[in-house]
Amino acid sequence: MTLVKLILETNALSIKLSRTSNTASILNSLWQSPGVSRIDMATKLGLDKSTVTKAVNHLLDIGMILEQPKAVSGKGGRPKMSLVFNADFGVIIGVDVNSDVLKVSVVNLLGQVIYHDMLPINTQVSIDTALIEALVPCVNTIQGLFPRILAIGIGMPGLIDPDKSQLLVSHSLNIRSSINFAPLFKRHFPYPVFIDNDANCGAWGELMQQRSLPYDHFLYVLLSTHHAREHYHQLGIGVGMILNRQLFYGEQFMAGQFNSQELIRGTEATPSVIIKEFSALAVNLCGLMSIRRIVIGGNGMSFGSELAASLRNHSDGLSGLLIAKPNIEFSLLGPQAAAMGAASMAWQKLLTAELKLAESLRLPENGNLSI
Repeated sequence: MTLVKLILETNALSIKLSRTSNTASILNSLWQSPGVSRIDMATKLGLDKSTVTKAVNHLLDIGMILEQPKAVSGKGGRPKMSLVFNADFGVIIGVDVNSDVLKVSVVNLLGQVIYHDMLPINTQVSIDTALIEALVPCVNTIQGLFPRILAIGIGMPGLIDPDKSQLLVSHSLNIRSSINFAPLFKRHFPYPVFIDNDANCGAWGELMQQRSLPYDHFLYVLLSTHHAREHYHQLGIGVGMILNRQLFYGEQFMAGQFNSQELIRGTEATPSVIIKEFSALAVNLCGLMSIRRIVIGGNGMSFGSELAASLRNHSDGLSGLLIAKPNIEFSLLGPQAAAMGAASMAWQKLLTAELKLAESLRLPENGNLSI
């Protein structure tokens, strides 16, 4: 390869990556600020107006976004045109995996749940087999109801490597050795499939619901009752940690994994004992990290009031001028938190700088569009 040809190909790649990155930034901006105008978007992102206009026009052409007049006060002047996602363009499937049931939520590009189902799974086979047996016919049904499926997000209890789609260990699913879901997903689904810990998915969902609000840091606490077969006596607690509006995974994706030391020491780990122990840790962490918001959600909300009271009790016990005392809130997503959050997680991963959304749109099932 000649030097000139190498330079030309490198420049072409740079332009392509730049376009991809710019489009991802534009889509993320629209996601964070529905109704934004082209001019305001260009100013916020620091892009040329022509760059924004070209990308926006293409997104309008393929029907992914819509343009509508923006309400203005007073008389005269040409109203700005606001940009919004087209709710009918496509959907993301979110799945919450429990030991004996799958919760499925279908979310449109406005972040609204438009379809929900609950599927029993076969507890006599391995979780990977049970998941595929239940999910494949469900996805086929969804494919017949909506124009295009952009991605599937799956939340599971346990330690998960989301980059490799591997479930490393899960006490509630009785998994002691890792399962690599990547080849299984590739074999059965043409769409991108992402997995993450269920508490992390709950945090993704909360971030989706609050994306236009200035909450940069918070803890999402997922209460679950799918640990009934394990030592946690009908209560499981997991944490999704949002820092600077990004999910924090920590070393080896272990952030948010709560292990009861009382249980390890041999104490009878009743829900009250676990809640008290966890509350002290969570409040101290918030004080150390200056996190001023804790959101409680999940399907174990029968314990929610007790946890909230315990968190407030520990918070009230803190003293000092520079101590952050977190506000305690309840998620509005309820039992759908992990499933809707899994869909949100998948959508956000489609919009990274690499823009995997482009791969999804090029699928024959999705009309072979390009961005």
